Amino acid sequence: MKIDELLEGVEITKRTDTVDEITGIADDSREVRKGYLFAAERGEAFDGHDFYKEALNNGACVVLIEKEISEDIPYILVPNTRRAFSRITSNYYGNPSAKLRVIGVTGTNGKTTTSYLLSSLFPNSVCFSTVKYIGVSSKIKAINTTPSPILLHREIAGACERGLDTAILEVSSIGLDQDRVSDVDFDYAVFTNITRDHLDYHKNFENYRKAKAKFFEGLGENKIALINADDPEAPYFIACAKSKVVTFGFKRGNVIGNLLQNSGKGLNLKIDGMGRSLEVFSPLIGNFNASNVLTAVVVGILENLSDSEIKERIAESKLPPGRLERVESPEGISVFVDYAHTPDALFSVISSLKEYNPSKIITVFGAGGHRDKGKRGLMGAVVSALSDVIIVTSDNPRDEEPDDIIDNIFEGISNKKAIRITDRKEAIFKALSIAGKGDFVLIAGKGHEDYQEIKGKRIPFSDKKCVKEFYNYERNRA
Repeated sequence: MKIDELLEGVEITKRTDTVDEITGIADDSREVRKGYLFAAERGEAFDGHDFYKEALNNGACVVLIEKEISEDIPYILVPNTRRAFSRITSNYYGNPSAKLRVIGVTGTNGKTTTSYLLSSLFPNSVCFSTVKYIGVSSKIKAINTTPSPILLHREIAGACERGLDTAILEVSSIGLDQDRVSDVDFDYAVFTNITRDHLDYHKNFENYRKAKAKFFEGLGENKIALINADDPEAPYFIACAKSKVVTFGFKRGNVIGNLLQNSGKGLNLKIDGMGRSLEVFSPLIGNFNASNVLTAVVVGILENLSDSEIKERIAESKLPPGRLERVESPEGISVFVDYAHTPDALFSVISSLKEYNPSKIITVFGAGGHRDKGKRGLMGAVVSALSDVIIVTSDNPRDEEPDDIIDNIFEGISNKKAIRITDRKEAIFKALSIAGKGDFVLIAGKGHEDYQEIKGKRIPFSDKKCVKEFYNYERNRA
């Protein structure tokens, strides 16, 4: 590819290279081959500028940098490597996001479920979610909520080649802050809600909110910002949007939802607005999922899907793994695994379960290490207020001591009968052993994850497998 085409739209401070063509691009020096452009990006743990020599040794013909180098090497100096490389990646793959419908979903909670619902509404699509990348051309395991620009534009280009017409992306605050989606041509920017999260990275709520706001500030005038008007922060994001704004909610908005029925079999909603009125059924359960269903349906309405298409596809949609997922258990005992790991998410999930009038709610949960410490006590307070039995355990402690994290959680717990069991498997077994007929057991925090992150290693661990192991063990022992 001609390098001038590759650099189109990139702000350049200085160039020392005489390169005419490149054979590829990479932001990992280990993946560089002969004739590549290597992008030296600054990360949280590593600085790509420390690896430019390795990249050159591996065949790079030019390096993209934001810190000037005194050595006589071919480089392109830019104000921000991440921002520049985002544009370069899009250029390299032929700006594929402009060739299909692109729907981005951001918010503290509900991104994954809403994305799954949208992938059901638009079956000819590729979807990048926290849980799984759906419809991608290669077998890639979801690592980040929002993928790197290389993976993202490459897979969207592949989707175009295969005739797909829609790309659905979960857009995280960190992905926005790191310019992973700066050059994705979004048609819709969807806002679900915002509460406290990722403050270990953003340092405070205002920075977190500003990172989310970038999504709407960068949206083109002819695009649509879809805002949940029920959220207290909705006016802030509406003000940030440079595009057309459509609002929705159960209390206010251009499209209004009315929850007709919330049962153990699913949700019935009536939805009115934008000249449409329809009723839909979803097999998802819980009040909080009603908002996710409403969000997806509004996109369907704006894209002029017929009533029958919306109704049938929502009714057939599946819950993403680890999102209030029911795990097989003996008759009379209901066991759920959920990804809830913020105070607001725990409140929503446990409150929804209480609506089904269980005999008791037994909640097993912990908090991640090296993440926002301030939310730990708040999580403890929420679970303490809403659960009948509380078991505090380890989540992904990372490099922190699990017992220190548990101490932080207990600062918010008012129920003095709360149980402390550091080993997660032992904690889950304890919850299941004391559950009786009519009880609900909620195992929160890890959801779909199949590992525990401890001291720099990912140790295989699955809450779902743990439940299945317990009940098999009990049966065999009997």
